[in-house]
Amino acid sequence: MTLLTSLFYVISTNTISETDSLGNEVYNAALTPTECEALQREAAYVQKQLGEAIEVTAPLYHQFTMNAILLPKDSFEMAYDVAKEDVLRQFDAYLETLAPNEEFFIAGFSQGAMLVRDILKYMPRKAYRRCAGAYMMGYRLSRKDLASPRIRPARSATRGKVVSFNTVTSADKQWPFISGGAATCINPVNWVTDSTPAELIFQSDTITVTLDRKAHVLVADVEAERYYNEAFRPWYAPGCLHTHDLLFYLPYIRENILLR
Repeated sequence: MTLLTSLFYVISTNTISETDSLGNEVYNAALTPTECEALQREAAYVQKQLGEAIEVTAPLYHQFTMNAILLPKDSFEMAYDVAKEDVLRQFDAYLETLAPNEEFFIAGFSQGAMLVRDILKYMPRKAYRRCAGAYMMGYRLSRKDLASPRIRPARSATRGKVVSFNTVTSADKQWPFISGGAATCINPVNWVTDSTPAELIFQSDTITVTLDRKAHVLVADVEAERYYNEAFRPWYAPGCLHTHDLLFYLPYIRENILLR
């Protein structure tokens, strides 16, 4: 029997806005059939890209909406806490499905990456020792995060536990919500933390990706407008390649999981 590598994956924000029964806007997904379909679509994409050797568990949860990001800090944190408590509960249930000494990985993109950070800080000590790697695609690690003994950033393909990165066309094109205040970064193409460039192939493009060591972001040499979706204009501007933190790098994440 082939042993599968187990991955707990936290899905990104797939709900723009939500309303209650009175038509008032609320800031967490209600998990309607339409919302569940969107969440499951991302999970299926990740499973397909990672391949049959990696078994992906991606729970549905009451994620905060995209509009919640635009709220004042206190209101946003209320929506965030709902999502966090739901995911932590789902993670506890996931641990129950594993054998007592079975290793596992955790990963997430965007909102999912934010919650991966919380899972690391939350998980029981025995589980933490069994966690072979954590992938925060499209969210920063701050200096405050690095003060936690549970956050050991990756320094190479196998050194350190937590992989974190955000991609832009230049350091001044960041979306502060996800990359502002980053204190570390690794290039998942060549697994270095210096400015050695690496090339990736995405669709028909050959793209050079270089780590900016001052801003702690990845810089990709692509045309900003070509890699931008106008639907995201309320949240970030051209030059932020946020959605591509998932699309560009999943093949390299797969290789790293299997290596580890």
